[in-house]
Amino acid sequence: MSRRSFCFVVPRFFEGIAGGAETLMGSLARRLAARGDDVEILTTCARDNRTWENEMPPGGTIVDGVRVTRFPVDARNLDVWVPIQVAISEGRPVSTADQLAWMSESVSSKPLYAHIIANRDRFDLFFYGPYLFGTTFWGANMHPEKSVLVPCLHDESYAYLDVIASMFRQVRGCLFNSEPEMHLARSLYGPIPGGVVGMGFEPPPGEDVEQLEPFLDGAAPYILYLGRKETGKNVQVLIDYFCAAKEEGRIPAEVRLVVLGGGSFSDLYREGALGRGDVVDLPHLGERDKQRLLKHALFLCQPSTNESFSIVIMESWMVGAPVVVHGKCPVTRHHVVESRGGLYFSSSQDFGAVVQHYLSHPQARGEHAESGRRYVEREYSWNAVLERFDSAVAKLLSPSLELVSPAAS
Repeated sequence: MSRRSFCFVVPRFFEGIAGGAETLMGSLARRLAARGDDVEILTTCARDNRTWENEMPPGGTIVDGVRVTRFPVDARNLDVWVPIQVAISEGRPVSTADQLAWMSESVSSKPLYAHIIANRDRFDLFFYGPYLFGTTFWGANMHPEKSVLVPCLHDESYAYLDVIASMFRQVRGCLFNSEPEMHLARSLYGPIPGGVVGMGFEPPPGEDVEQLEPFLDGAAPYILYLGRKETGKNVQVLIDYFCAAKEEGRIPAEVRLVVLGGGSFSDLYREGALGRGDVVDLPHLGERDKQRLLKHALFLCQPSTNESFSIVIMESWMVGAPVVVHGKCPVTRHHVVESRGGLYFSSSQDFGAVVQHYLSHPQARGEHAESGRRYVEREYSWNAVLERFDSAVAKLLSPSLELVSPAAS
């Protein structure tokens, strides 16, 4: 493919950001820039995804070799936004007018939109994600014929809103992170152009993986959760299943549950679990220490039921640990089944049986980890990802492309 000009628009972006969608889009932008495409990332001045305060200066900078331009977040009326947000999250009916009011008070930036309008002819395509933010919704509507969503879509109440359906049906198309995400979007909004792209990985050298020493003292086996400590990631369910399986005698007493990531157990309403002695709370760690924890874990557990990709699953396979996921998540279950890189559960009984299986069959643990590693190399090497990206972009830029009708059901 000849050299192209691409603009990526995300609500937050800075070096070391932990958000999955921002990490995915940022890594793709870096790869495209490194191969010679003209790439720019547009974002806001915010760092914290709870307060959305303007903490960074506006203007241009370079992050990991990519041009990044930041714009201030508009003032928000939370008295309007919060009640509608609660109603939507609880699945209550919300009028189209209230949906628009909710989106109007989402994270937004009028200077950012003015920049998008002024630079329409500079870029071949604008990529927006994730799907729930004002920067995505309003930005994509500036030039819908050049707008492509990287939605990170989940089967949740927000996905069924009229305003969200309208956005998906007006843009040029979508780049999806997995087959189940694409099937969900097309079942909700019609035959959306685009395709599955995902994120690329470079496995660490084999000798480096073999030299990863244990991070925790002692030889007692442990299960590892790696990610944000929040109920949206279902971490509280993992804790409850672990404790229940222990009490039922399905998990040996010496096995520990290690929970690593930002946030706190108070956010999970599970502070009491820390007094047990077999639940370990760790803060954010550097990359090398994270790999050490993964390498020597009995398995990585990804309990979330709302994922469009899951970066940590791929990271786990690359350093030699199998993966156990929640059976109600189509995306992570798809990865595990297609790769044969782990198992899935849907109850404390299932969870206890999985733990017993890996404790009793260490060979199966190694085989699953190796199958997962081969899956990452086959499906998510950067060569494979960029090939899918170029194929999807070629289709999206085709003059004969038929866009989804706004009236489609």
